[in-house]
Amino acid sequence: MKWVAGIILVFGLWTVGYGNGNAASGIQFSGRTLQSAPDGRLRQAKVFVGDNRVRMEYRKKELDIVEIYDLENGRILLLVPQQKLYMQRALPAGKMINPLLPPGDSNPCSVLAEGQCRKLGNEEVYGRPVSRWEVTVERKGERLRSLHWIDDERLMSLRDVWPDGSVSELMLIDIEQLNGRMAEHWQRTTAPSEGEHYVTNLWYDPELGMIVREERPGGYIREIKDIQIGKQPAELFHVPEDYRLIEDDAGKQELQTGRH
Repeated sequence: MKWVAGIILVFGLWTVGYGNGNAASGIQFSGRTLQSAPDGRLRQAKVFVGDNRVRMEYRKKELDIVEIYDLENGRILLLVPQQKLYMQRALPAGKMINPLLPPGDSNPCSVLAEGQCRKLGNEEVYGRPVSRWEVTVERKGERLRSLHWIDDERLMSLRDVWPDGSVSELMLIDIEQLNGRMAEHWQRTTAPSEGEHYVTNLWYDPELGMIVREERPGGYIREIKDIQIGKQPAELFHVPEDYRLIEDDAGKQELQTGRH
């Protein structure tokens, strides 16, 4: 399954993890995701967000690839249209996989199944009401503890204190127009326990309830563009009847090499 890992989630816009600023809005839409790097590499995909499902289309080498994240049925589908083949695997229990369908509550463990979360109380950070959480995880036999102040409205973490002593702070900078849509410009400053601090800029779309652009240190940019609000056709999230399911190793090799 290693070769599959190189395809699955390659175009997920944000790595799964709490504090990405996502809040479930229930709005269906289509768009285009882009990831650019300082060396000029550009990855892009079409994306369709439906009712608890996400479809992503992109090209990898000589193959057109379709990923379908079906949260209702707890599975990920990988389709190769040229060969009319597909694979499927189960979503890990209790963990949100695709960040385009973000969580709807402030509990960090809604996306961190292996963690233990305890709410410590309600406070204010930068004049905004937050819920304070303690998260504990086991890593290589070591018990690691972190603290997170989650914005009650945006479900973003406004402050994080990590096990290594580093601290992250997130502040609202301005309201701006981005690709023809209104967006909130947020800025996250991270101060490591050693070394210089670094800054990440985020643009949050209140209508979609998610971050639509991220500028990371070093010139890395990820965003969703050409957003079109509207109900997505149900057939986008189903496997066509004439596709063949690949289950054994020989079938995986067939899918990988393009042989029939």
